[in-house]
Amino acid sequence: MKSMNRKDFDILTQLRRNSRMKLTALSRKTGIPVSTLFERIKSMKGFLVKKSTIVVDFEKLGLETKAFIRIKTKSEEKSQLIDYLRKSINVNSIWKVNNRFDLLCEVIFEGMKEFDRFVEELETKFSIRELETEYVIKEIEREMFLSTPEITGMLLKQSKIRIDFSPGEKALKPR
Repeated sequence: MKSMNRKDFDILTQLRRNSRMKLTALSRKTGIPVSTLFERIKSMKGFLVKKSTIVVDFEKLGLETKAFIRIKTKSEEKSQLIDYLRKSINVNSIWKVNNRFDLLCEVIFEGMKEFDRFVEELETKFSIRELETEYVIKEIEREMFLSTPEITGMLLKQSKIRIDFSPGEKALKPR
């Protein structure tokens, strides 16, 4: 595992808030020179940063039904179900989960009719043992984790990540 220091977390926090922030603005906010920022961000890509993206307001596109579906299926059908979900135009995210269910999916539709058709299709094509749905009524906040210096500071104090106060830079290492 690559080590990270407090400055790396400061960079990460600012980019979580705005991944398109110009390096000069990021430099002003973090106090880190632009050339150093460029190198640190470059080293985070592929290691820590999976991808830079945008958060879409799907309701403004007319996609007003958002739900989370928990699915339990036969073990032998799990990989085919995952492939099917990956190819679905309405599936935004898929997670493997534990306890009673195998998968958790975030799905987005124009309305309830389209959602119902989707569920019926799932139940027809696969041996769904159990399926539970939670409809999102209103999104209150999204992508909050590591998005403010206060939250990042609290995380560093509470977590198993500690700052090694060795000579030179402070490196973050697991406890």
